[in-house]
Parts: sequence; structure tokens; C-alpha cells
Amino acid sequence: MEDQTTWKGHSFTLLVFTGIVVLCSIFFILGMLVGRAQGQKAAAIVAEGGVPKPEVPPPLKEEKPDLTFFESVEKERQPTLERPKRESVPPLLESAPKPAESAAPTKVINYQIAALRKASDADKLLDSAKRKGFRGFILAPVPGDGSPLYRVQIGPFSNMIEAEQAKKKLESAGYQPILKK
Repeated sequence: MEDQTTWKGHSFTLLVFTGIVVLCSIFFILGMLVGRAQGQKAAAIVAEGGVPKPEVPPPLKEEKPDLTFFESVEKERQPTLERPKRESVPPLLESAPKPAESAAPTKVINYQIAALRKASDADKLLDSAKRKGFRGFILAPVPGDGSPLYRVQIGPFSNMIEAEQAKKKLESAGYQPILKK
């Protein structure tokens, strides 16, 4: 009877071990969520316009010597207190005000005509749509997606009027377009 193992002294060790396992699980799940969001952002960037161009750092300025204090003190002079003369400016001819172009990015409108599991099927559908006179592209699935779908989209259209005309043409061609903004 004296050979039986008691767990009395090991309860604290088991509690610490369980806490570490739970903490590691939480960090693992958070890492998966962040990674999935990164992948979706990358797919959206590729779908919008390709790979973004890397930023080129501005050229480095000429390096000045460290000890330029005495040179700058010698060059400093007190500014004169004279007021500059104002030149008379002739009145401008009034012209019609030009409408300001909006700096806000325009919304891009696309129509999705299919979501297919095989890339070859998506390519065939896009080719047939292009032969019918539509511009389009294939939105590739996120790498590592469990059920990848290749989305065939027609567009982009810059305004709703152009998009509505394209929708009517798509419907008359036998497609069932779904609006994607």
C-alpha cells in the first residue's frame, strides 16, 4: 500500500502545465486569424491592380561635416528691418470658374458572372465573355483556402450608367451578373 503514487504534490505542476498549454493555444489561434487576414488583403491587392510597386527611397542628401558650428556663426547676419515694396498687381480677367476635379478615388464597379472550382473552367468562361466583347478578369482564391473558387468578373466600370448598360448586355448574352463594388 505504501507504493501508491500520490498526486498531492503534483497538483501545482499540473496547473502550471495546463496554463501554458492554454496560453500557447490562444497565441496559435490568434496567429492563424492574423495570417488569414493578411492573405485576404494580398488577394485583394492582386485583384485590384496587380502587385504594388515598391517605394523607392529618396536620394540621400549630401552629408555635412559634424563640426560646422563656427562656420554657421560667422555666416549669420542680422536681417534688415526694411519692408519690401509691394508691386501693384493688375486685376485678373474674370473667367468662368473651372469645376474642381475630385481628389477622392472613384468607386470601381465589377459584375461577377461565375465562381468556379477549376481554373481551366474559369479561363474558358472568361475567353467566351471576351469573344462577346466584355472586358474581364479572374479573381484567384486565397492560397491555402479549403474550398478555392475562381471568380470570373466583368469590368471595371467607372460609373453606374456604364455598369447598368453592361449588365443589360450581360443578361442578354445569357449571364446572371452579380454586382461587386
